[in-house]
Amino acid sequence: MADCFEIGSTLKITTCFEQKVKGEVLAFDHNTKMLILKCSSTSSEELNDVYVLNLSFCSHVQVINEPNNPVMDGPQKLNLEQLKIKLRNNVDQRQRWVKSNNADVSTEGQELYRAIAKHFKNQEVTWNGLNIQIFDEVKVSPPYRVENVTANPKKSNPKLYDYIKKMVEKYYETSAQANNNPSTSSTSSNSSPSPVPAN
Repeated sequence: MADCFEIGSTLKITTCFEQKVKGEVLAFDHNTKMLILKCSSTSSEELNDVYVLNLSFCSHVQVINEPNNPVMDGPQKLNLEQLKIKLRNNVDQRQRWVKSNNADVSTEGQELYRAIAKHFKNQEVTWNGLNIQIFDEVKVSPPYRVENVTANPKKSNPKLYDYIKKMVEKYYETSAQANNNPSTSSTSSNSSPSPVPAN
């Protein structure tokens, strides 16, 4: 990994989540290994996405292009509010990833855990042995299919129970579509059920 990157360089980076990011260097701090990249927006040709990456947690960094001329101007102004939101989302994603790891559970079970936890706060979805526990009201037991979703009879919440069943069903439908048509897996995995129902 390079000790320094010039502003204007184009890099291709693989994060610890196996996400691939390609963009132009806006800023780099050697001491903290923090890098700011400007990337093409996925939603608009007139906008750019800005990624703040810690290279200590990146598995691969490749320099695609070096700038022909030194950059004399300072980096562009950044929308700090958007950066705060992205940082918070990344922290939430990392926490879900860490909490989903369970050495005794299948990869499929851990992926389902992450899919469910994405729609709740981190403390609301936990492991109870091999079971995925949502609040103290619904659990999903191995092998983590729709028929393995059960409600706590003492704390019955039919809406939450039905919602979790739909989430599990949707997870396996999306997985099947991705396996049958790999070219659409990125769009299929983004689909999600309706918002969480009120208690």
